[in-house]
Amino acid sequence: MIKQLALAVALSGFAVVASAGSADPVITGVFDGPLTGGTPKFVEVRFNDALPDASICGIGSANNGGGSDGEEFTFPAVAVSAGQFVHVASEAPQFEAYMGFPPDYTSNAVEINGDDAIELFCNGVVVDVFGDINVDGTGEPWDHLDGWAYRNVGTGPDGSTFVLGNWTFSGPNATDDCTDNATCDSVFPQQTYPVELMQFEVE
Repeated sequence: MIKQLALAVALSGFAVVASAGSADPVITGVFDGPLTGGTPKFVEVRFNDALPDASICGIGSANNGGGSDGEEFTFPAVAVSAGQFVHVASEAPQFEAYMGFPPDYTSNAVEINGDDAIELFCNGVVVDVFGDINVDGTGEPWDHLDGWAYRNVGTGPDGSTFVLGNWTFSGPNATDDCTDNATCDSVFPQQTYPVELMQFEVE
């Protein structure tokens, strides 16, 4: 008799997880905040593989369905480790006030609202995307005004084609009246992308 077992193992601080299946980095989360000026605004990226020089990658925003603006922020020429998360925010003070830690980088490339798309580039090629760069996201299923979107584990990177089903959404206005992520009723699940269930078949 074959039984399906779902197992999540954590021993001595090590978690057993399944790979998303690609060495390219992925966009794991986007956030449009409830604080003054719609902050914090940020993008979370996970590097699936170690890179000696992260500057081969960068991000760009496509605002209001206006199409790609290309790579607008390039990661610094520093080494990153496999599984490392980085947060790129539009500014630092409100990000830290809300999330409880400082962003890794700041850039006006992520002056985004819940209706804007984000592209992730490596070596000049789009390796992942959130949202449709040619569509204003207002009222679309991926609209996250005053809210967030987070990539489903085991998905991505998706290249230049946005895959709606690969994401979980808070819904618009989910963080209204929140002052920080820890106490918000709609918590942004930061840095949770690697944790997943593994499937085994046992005779």
